[in-house]
Amino acid sequence: MKNQNAFFIVFCLSLTVGILGAYASFVGYFNGHEQYELKLAHLQKQVEKEKFNNSLLSYQLKDFQQTVAQVLPEDKKLQAKYELQNLSSVVRSPASEDSLDLSGVFFEKGKKYFNNQDYDKAIGEFNKLLDKYPLSQHVVESHFFIAESYFLKKDFRNSLTQIDSMVTLFPQHELTGFILLRMGQISEFNNQTEEASEIYKTVFKNFKNDDLKKQARKLAQSVEYK
Repeated sequence: MKNQNAFFIVFCLSLTVGILGAYASFVGYFNGHEQYELKLAHLQKQVEKEKFNNSLLSYQLKDFQQTVAQVLPEDKKLQAKYELQNLSSVVRSPASEDSLDLSGVFFEKGKKYFNNQDYDKAIGEFNKLLDKYPLSQHVVESHFFIAESYFLKKDFRNSLTQIDSMVTLFPQHELTGFILLRMGQISEFNNQTEEASEIYKTVFKNFKNDDLKKQARKLAQSVEYK
């Protein structure tokens, strides 16, 4: 009797294990199948998205082509002429005085008047240059010639005003150093020898031009001997 009970118990356990195994296989199958379906659905969404993007790009391309076709003439010869006209309009600049740099003309006229000792006209030409072409390559020289013209006219007040502008605008330029020598000479004319000496020494120390340094040293020495 005991043997029969033991056999029955073993049989039930075996049956239970088999059922559980079958259930586990069944669940695993459907779970794997469900994950596969999710992946497939995700891929299908990506494909649909790519199709939509491609359709949108195609539409935009067609719209752009239609826009260009409306702007350009249909005739190929006219189209080529149209493109050349557009190119020439970009390259060509209006031949007006405002678009051309005529600062060199004013500068040469000013120098001519200066060399002929017509200092008033020289100052006028250089001032025109500064007014019309403030970014010209001749700006520093124009300031210099204006200051020099006033100095040679013995209009020391206006000369000092121009010298002060050059010191402010172009402190390192060698022409500023040369015109500072004129400031020293103006100080000498006003019997301000100590101030003149300091100006000459400052020019000698702060500028590298050899000719400028020689002149500054010579003028400084001449002041010391007075």
